[in-house]
Amino acid sequence: MSVNIYDIAKKAGVSVVTVSRVINNYPSVRPHNRAKVLEAMKELDYKPNAAARSLAKGRTGMVGLVLPSMQDFFMSQVVLTVENTLKAVGMFLVITMAMDNDNFMESSGVRLFREERVDGILLMSPVKKIEYVLELKRREFPFVLLDQHQSDLQVSSVTVDNFYGGYHATQLLIKGGARRIAHITGGMIFESSVERLNGFRKALEDNGLPVDEDLIAEGNFTYTCGYKITKQWILEGKLPDAIFAADDGTAFGVLDAAREFNLSVPERLAVIGYDDHPFTSMFQSRISTVRQPAEEMGRRGVELLLAMIKGKVKRNTKVTLKPEIIPRGTTK
Repeated sequence: MSVNIYDIAKKAGVSVVTVSRVINNYPSVRPHNRAKVLEAMKELDYKPNAAARSLAKGRTGMVGLVLPSMQDFFMSQVVLTVENTLKAVGMFLVITMAMDNDNFMESSGVRLFREERVDGILLMSPVKKIEYVLELKRREFPFVLLDQHQSDLQVSSVTVDNFYGGYHATQLLIKGGARRIAHITGGMIFESSVERLNGFRKALEDNGLPVDEDLIAEGNFTYTCGYKITKQWILEGKLPDAIFAADDGTAFGVLDAAREFNLSVPERLAVIGYDDHPFTSMFQSRISTVRQPAEEMGRRGVELLLAMIKGKVKRNTKVTLKPEIIPRGTTK
C-alpha cells in the first residue's frame, strides 16, 4: 500500500499541513517538527509526489471551498469529489460556510483569500455574493464558480446545463401523455432553479401546451414543500397530470401526498425529480429523476482551479456539463 502524507503526519505526530510545509521546504516550520517529519518520511520510505510538490511550492498547498449549506445531496457529492481530487495531488481542502447574510464580507470565507490562507477558492452556488466575486476578480485571486455562473462577469465556472435538464424532464412527462404539467421550483435565488423553470416553460411551448401559472409553485428543495404544495393542489381540485419537482427531496414529498389521497403513480400522477439521490432507486416506486454530474463537476472544478493557480489557463474559462434523464417507475 502506498504511503501518503496522512500516514507521515500520523507517524510524526504532527498535522498534515506541517508535513506539507516540510515537503515544500517552508522556513516557518519548527526545527523539532521538521526533524520528526523527515524521520517519519525516512522510516516509511515516503517519496513526495512530484506534481504535488510543484503545485504547492511557495504556496499553502490548500484550496478553499465556500458552501451555502451541507444539506443538499448534490453538494455533498461535489464536496467529496473535490476533496479526493485534491488529496490525489497532495493538497488539502478547507471548507467554510457562506450563509446568505449581510455579514458575509467579514466571514471566514473572505479571510481565506484576504489573508492568503489558501491558494485558490471554489465557490459553490454563490447566492447574492456578487461583492465577494468582484473582490476575488479585482485581486486576481484564482477562483472558480461551481453550479452557478455570473453571466454578466468574465469569470471561470463549471456548471450543469439546468435548462437542458428542465426541458428534457418535462419532455419525458409529455411523452408519457401528460398535458397539464406542474413544476415545484427550488428557491428562485438559485440560478439553477431559474434555468430549470425556463427549460420547463420552453418544453411546454415547443409542444403547444399552455403554461398554467397556478401550477408553478416556488419551493425550497425540501420534502415538506413537495408534500404541502401537492396536497394543496389536490384539495383545491387543481391536481395536474404530472409534476416536475426541483429535486428528489421535493419529489419524495409529492409522492407521499399522492399516497395519502390514494392516487396511483404514474397512472393518475406522473412525477420526476432531480439529482438522482440514492434513495430514488430504492424507493418503492423507484423515482424517475435527472442525474447531475456531481463527480465530474467536482473534478473539473479542481482541475480548472489548479491550472489557474499555475497560470496555465485564462481566468474566464467556462465549462458546462450535461445532466442525464433517468426514467423509472414514476413516469410512463
